[in-house]
Amino acid sequence: MIRKYLMIAILAVCQICAYGEGRVYTRKARLEDFPSRTTRVVLTGGQMFDIVLKEEISSRWMASPYEFCSVADYNKDRNTDLYYFIRFTYDNDFTYMTLTKGGDPDNENQLKQGFDVVRIPIAPAVMAGGDELVYLPAYIDIMQEYITRARESEKVAYRGLKGICSKTIGPVHTDRDEAIAAFLAGDAFANAKVVITSSSSNRKIEMVITTDTHELRSIRRKN
Repeated sequence: MIRKYLMIAILAVCQICAYGEGRVYTRKARLEDFPSRTTRVVLTGGQMFDIVLKEEISSRWMASPYEFCSVADYNKDRNTDLYYFIRFTYDNDFTYMTLTKGGDPDNENQLKQGFDVVRIPIAPAVMAGGDELVYLPAYIDIMQEYITRARESEKVAYRGLKGICSKTIGPVHTDRDEAIAAFLAGDAFANAKVVITSSSSNRKIEMVITTDTHELRSIRRKN
């Protein structure tokens, strides 16, 4: 653990370091262009989900210019470094809202290489419950907080979502229905426990999110 933080500190001091014939850039340095790039929000093709996604992005996204695009557009433009993308990705257990920096992964210039910046779990791999729509405003706000702080802190950039977690203050609603009710009401000084359970295994992801300001208090995986 000490070595991990020592490495982060060294990277923070040495934003750019020589490596062989090229240069290696820290994650923080690679994210510096984010506010000047257009973030393209990739629509899923699901009618209801896309309607809510458009509404919430339009009312909440302030971290960069944005526009909406199709999966076909993403596949066409993903290797250009002119864009970041918000897209929905999957593994065997979960669905994620993923912020991706566009670029060619084989480009010798690391600043022009694409990579996944952060993944926020939002649902099982097969979305069926509808909770992801309820909490979508929070997921958008959490993504904006992460990218903003990752551009300021090397520690946050490398730790991912755990880097923006803070101490839980106030009651935590653990019952699903009570948590949703508190979240929709925007209760002050309260927290909703969001539990996402895999549909194909015993794995779970648990998050605690403030119901009024949509701050991430904790995130952990359970196998």
